[in-house]
Parts: sequence; C-alpha cells; structure tokens
Amino acid sequence: MQANPSLSKVADRIALSWRWTIRNEREVFINFNIVWNLIIALGCVYLARLISIQEDFGGLGNSVRFYVTAFTLFPSVLAVISSILLYLRHPIGRYLSLVIQFVGLLLAAVGLFHVWGAFLGFETTVDSIMRNARFLLGFPIAYAIYWVSSQLHEDSPLRAWLMKIAFAIGVWSVLLILTWHHVFNLIVNGFTTTQDSLIGIVLVLAGFSGVGFYISSFGEYNWKRSAFFLLSVVTILFGMLHTQMLGALNDILQSFNDPFENATPWFLLLGVLIFGTLGLRMLYMGQYFGETPDENAAWQGWLLLSPNIFGFMLFFAGPLLLSFYLSFSDSTAGATPNDIGLENYRKILSLETQWLDQRNYNAIPLLQLTQSSTPALDHLSVVRRSAQSVMSFGYRPLGTIHLGENVRLVIGAKDYRFWISLRNTLMFCMLLVPLSTIPAIGLALILNSKLPGVKFFRAMYFLPSVAAVVGTALIWRWLYDPTIGFFNYFISEFVDFINSTFGTSIQDPAIQWLTGPGVVLFSIVFLAAWQVVGFNTVLFLAGLQGIPKSLYEAAQIDGANRWQQFTNVTMPMLAPTTFFVVITTIITGLQVFNEPYALFPSRPIPENATTAVFYLYTSGFQDFQFGYASAVAWVLFFIIFGITLLQFRLSRSEAYES
Repeated sequence: MQANPSLSKVADRIALSWRWTIRNEREVFINFNIVWNLIIALGCVYLARLISIQEDFGGLGNSVRFYVTAFTLFPSVLAVISSILLYLRHPIGRYLSLVIQFVGLLLAAVGLFHVWGAFLGFETTVDSIMRNARFLLGFPIAYAIYWVSSQLHEDSPLRAWLMKIAFAIGVWSVLLILTWHHVFNLIVNGFTTTQDSLIGIVLVLAGFSGVGFYISSFGEYNWKRSAFFLLSVVTILFGMLHTQMLGALNDILQSFNDPFENATPWFLLLGVLIFGTLGLRMLYMGQYFGETPDENAAWQGWLLLSPNIFGFMLFFAGPLLLSFYLSFSDSTAGATPNDIGLENYRKILSLETQWLDQRNYNAIPLLQLTQSSTPALDHLSVVRRSAQSVMSFGYRPLGTIHLGENVRLVIGAKDYRFWISLRNTLMFCMLLVPLSTIPAIGLALILNSKLPGVKFFRAMYFLPSVAAVVGTALIWRWLYDPTIGFFNYFISEFVDFINSTFGTSIQDPAIQWLTGPGVVLFSIVFLAAWQVVGFNTVLFLAGLQGIPKSLYEAAQIDGANRWQQFTNVTMPMLAPTTFFVVITTIITGLQVFNEPYALFPSRPIPENATTAVFYLYTSGFQDFQFGYASAVAWVLFFIIFGITLLQFRLSRSEAYES
C-alpha cells in the first residue's frame, strides 16, 4: 500500500520548517549574545572611567587605582574579542562567551545574595549549631547503626531497615540542629501570645514527621507515598507562614517593592536571568560549533576547577599583588601610600663593614686599611666599647669578625632587628632539620617492625603533628616554667640523685628556658621538633614499606649484617623520602611563626626568639608599617625560594638517580 503523496509533502515541509526555525533561532541567539557582549564591554569601559576619576580610591593610592582601572578594562577586551569571533562563528568565541556569562552570573548572584542579606545566614547557621550542639550526637549514632547494618548479609531484611533508620536519624539530626531553638521559642511564645504560633508549630512538627516517615521508608515508587511527601512539604510551608518563620522570604520580596528608589535588586536579578539564560543556551550549542568530545570534557574540567580558581585569585593572587605594590610604598595605617621606589628594600638590605683600630676609635674605611695599622684593643674592649662607635649614623653592629691579633671587622645594618631575626631563623632551621629527621628515621625503623601494639604507637607519635599549636605551646610553657615546670624538676631530681649517689656537689642549673638569652631559641626548637618528628616518621615509615624485601634477602645472602643492610640498602632506598622530608622541614623552619607567637604571650618577645616571620608580623600589625612589612615579606620569599632551589639543585639528582 503506497503512502499518500500529499501527506508526505506536508511532513517534509513541516520538517524543513522546523529545521529552519531551529537554525534561525540559533542565529538570533548568537546575534543577541554578540550584542550583549558589546553592552558588557561598554559597561566595563564606563566603570573603568568612574574608577579612574576617583581621587582617593579608598586610601590605596594612584597606583592601585591605575591597576584596578586596567583590570576593569580587561573584561571589555575579552567581550569584544568574543563578539568578533562569534560573528565569524569561531568556536573560541563560544568559549570566551561562556567564560563571560559564567563570571557575570557569579558576580550578579553574589551581589543579589548580598542585597538580600543571605550571607548573614552563615552566622545564623553557626548560631543554630552552637545552640543545638547536643543533636550532633545523632551523626555518630546514625553512623554506628549504618556500620552495623553493613556487617549483615545483603539479603537480610534487618540490614535494609537499619539503613533506613540510620538515614532517618541523620536527616532528623540536621533538621533539629537547624530549627530546634526556633521551634522551641515559638512553642513558648505560642502559649503566651497568639494562637497562630501554636497552630504553626503543630503544622511544622506534623510536616517534619511526614517527611521523616517518607525518608525512613524508601522502597519502590508509589504514588500514594509521593503524594504524602508533597502534602508534608506543603504542611511545613503553611506552618512556617503561621509562625512567621519565612521572614527571610518576606524580606526578599520587600526588597523589590519600589524599583524607582532601590533599583539594585532588580538590576542584579535581571543580570542573573540574562547571564544564566545566555550561558545555559550557549552551553548546549557545542554541536553547532563543531565541539569534539575532548573539548567538551575540557570545559567541564575547567568548570569544576572554577571555584578553586576564583578562590585562588580572590584570596591569594589578589592580596599577593597588592602586597607587591605596597612594598614599593610608605603605606601606614590611616594614610594614603606614596611611591618610594626601592627605599624599603634598600633599608632592609643595607649593610656596612668598618675596621676597628686602637689608635683611633673612629672608623677606618675598609679599602684604606693597610698592614701598617696596629690596633691594640683587646677582644672585650672591642666588643663592649667600640663596636657601635665605628658605625655610621643609623647603623647598629650585628657582630664582629676577628681577622688578626688586634684587628676586627665590624658588620652593621640599618635594620638591625631584621638581620637578627633572620639569623635566629637560620639557626632555628639548622637545629630543626637534624632534631626532627634523625629521630624520625629511628622511630620509623622501630614502628616498621612487628612489635605488639605498634599501630597504637604509630598514631600516638603522629598525634603532635595534628595538635593545635596554641594548645601545645600553652602546655610546653608550663613545662618550661623555671619554678614549677617538669623539665627543671626532672633535672633537679637527676642532679640530686647524682650528688647523693656519687657524693658530688653538682649545682642545680635552674635553666631559664624562656628568658635565658642562650637557651630561648633552643626551647622553641624543641617544641617545633616535637611537633614535626611525628609527621616525618610517617613519611619515613611509608618509604620503608616501599622497599622490596628481596633486597634485604639478597643482602643477607651476601653476608651483610644489620648495620650494613641499613647503610647499603635502607638509606639509599630512602633517599627520595629523605630529600622530601629535608625540603619540607627546611621550608617549615624558615616560615616558623606559631611557636614563638604562642610560647611568649607578652610583647615584645626576647630578641633571640624573634624569627623573620614574627618580625614581619610585628612590623605590619604592631608598628602598622604595611609598606615596609610587605617588603620584608618579599625579601623572605626570595630567601626561602633561593634556599629551596639550592637544596633542589644539590640533592635532587643525587637522591633520585642513586
């Protein structure tokens, strides 16, 4: 039987018309996207113009205003390029347009949430958690029930019921944590104020009960259960309306009351709708632009990375660039920064060397000193009386170098505290590396054995690495106390034992751990090493467990003893792990701040305990010299980067190639 020709023609015409409509709709959409991108470009240019004419710009100076203006013009350039490429139907134009729409949607949504006061909800949520902390017990209970159910057979009916119960307990815990104090307050007010509050509370509780019943009875699809769930949700909404628990929704609606006096919410909402619609529509036009599966997977990956990228740019890259600018300014609290070039760096790095001579306490320039100079001042006299006298104005002596019988070289600096803190940091680092690496290797060898209870000790040794520095520093401050501290107590008991046993008269040293100039830095090192050694032990333990057993068996066949196995098998195979441990420990030591900050609550802390990062903190947040502190931060960055790079150059090839 032949088909009707007229019907076939009609179907062909409908299909052709449909394809033409779809294609025409795509063309119209792309053209609208081009126009929208040009509007964005003009808006960014106008915004950049407004920024450029600001005189003060928040007290950040003209340079920041210039950079912000240039940064504001960047989206306009991107939008123009996207429009041109979209006009040419180039795939890159689609991707640029997607980036513009996504960023615009994000900014408009954040602005709209800010206008609505949605971010204040975080404070409300935290307040609810703190008030209803007792309901947090529901989570471990739910987890315990779920774990018990997972141990049962898969076909056991009890297993399914226990999983439902665990899930229901978890959901109810969340509901109670977020709403219980509101519900409780409304119950109390319901009996004393209006009847509506009491009715609303009953409806809310009934709705929550219905939702809980629905969640706890998962099974095959049933329209009656679905209808019951919807009825429960509606009941909750009516209850909230009765109890005025939807005040936030009312505030949102109130923000749109008068668009002439407050047009910001309307513009932001319009931006969310336009950016979202254009972005979503452009997202599904990959086939039209000839997108391949690899390209589709690529933009999806970038989309997943976007929260981290925006967070990095907002909270790391932005402040980093601002600090770099401030390092070339005289920025202080309450004043507009002025550009001063390299003056901050010049002050930090300014050093001076002078010679000391007995016949003249004044300085003899280094290049003018000849062998005929015969200084006769002794060592103590030079150190105590003449070091400062030979320095130029504004310089303080860092130390002296003995170059002959009566000749000494005095080294001074403009920023005396920076160089002293840098010296302390380098000494701290040189002490920390062996004290946290060598014991870690020994502990890893012990914990790698099959001794009873070794898993418990692995956890115990790792515990200091995850403990809060402030809490541990408080405990160690008590341990270091010269009067009631356990360290001095054990030393006193040991000295008394030696004296009573051998008849000696050794005097109790009574070490001043936190005030003695020669001891205070060691006190910080001991605390830091105690914290780091557990983490290094875990790393060495992982390295030991990666060494093949066959190497030890071959060494035993060759007649190697335990020490020879350790030196010829264990240590060479641990070279990559040792390299990583040393690098991370060096970086940790160069960035030390928490230990001296928490160990010495009074300010200023002892000079021998001041580290470079702590000096940076005091310069910025106690002296309020933000420009100078930024310069110190960048100097420290280059020092840490240089030391790390040098360590890589010297040790990496040897560690991995051997």
